[in-house]
Amino acid sequence: MDEEKLRALISLLDDSDPNVYINISKELSKLSATHIPKLEDIWLESDNPIFQKRLENIIDEIHHNSIIKELIKWKNSPKQDLIDGAILINRSINYHLTTCNVKTTINRVVDEIKPEIRELETNLEKIKILNHFLYFIHNFMVISPKEETNWGGNISTVLAQKKGNYIITSIIYAGIAQALKIPVTGIQLPNSILLSCESHAADPDSKKTKRSYFYINPIDNGAVLSAMQLELVIKFKKLNNLAQYYKPCNNLNLIRLLIQNQIFTYGRQNNHKYVDILKGLLNVILPNNPKTEK
Repeated sequence: MDEEKLRALISLLDDSDPNVYINISKELSKLSATHIPKLEDIWLESDNPIFQKRLENIIDEIHHNSIIKELIKWKNSPKQDLIDGAILINRSINYHLTTCNVKTTINRVVDEIKPEIRELETNLEKIKILNHFLYFIHNFMVISPKEETNWGGNISTVLAQKKGNYIITSIIYAGIAQALKIPVTGIQLPNSILLSCESHAADPDSKKTKRSYFYINPIDNGAVLSAMQLELVIKFKKLNNLAQYYKPCNNLNLIRLLIQNQIFTYGRQNNHKYVDILKGLLNVILPNNPKTEK
């Protein structure tokens, strides 16, 4: 849309006829996110509260539509980068978030750890080094569930303060591990966050490598659990001992848990605007969702 047409449409936003506003709003909401800075400049030029409120709603709608499209693309990507997914959820609430700052912080940690694990042979050895850097050098902490915050799941704030809720901490942990080529991902254990990591052990009968897993608790400084210890956790939680609880799941599951947790957090604060935004993202993430990118 050229500047002249854009200005003409925007000039009618404070029209007293609600139908005019509805039609213009629909047209402007189709704009790409690249137009948001220009619309914000126009908002600043006005001293009309009705005009400003209507333009603000349109900016929000453009941003939301843009995030939805990016999340659909992320969901359909074979990589499903965890850090990128968490950034999208953060940006859905704060569209002024600078993505490169988050990526720079993550990449700095990855670059610190990479030379320390280069010569190591087993994933368990690599995980011990990762734990040392995250919890004892960078001093990452997990917020107690009793500590109420509205930022505990926002990756940008969590990286700045080095503490966050158990879900975002797990996502950061797994995201850094995956960037280091360590095969860490979540498992589908109800009401808990544990991570799995492949551990290849030789099978003496077949003389072939047998795929097995050990488990990581990001809440407990990355403590490592065996399959037998995980079984005890499952029994303690009074769950059926299902095979699916021992197998890794895709990154989509962790991002889904993040969105659901954020919905709970903002719902507890009666922030209905953010809850509605996040529910829209959840509809994209949920399995078998019919939405596709246009």
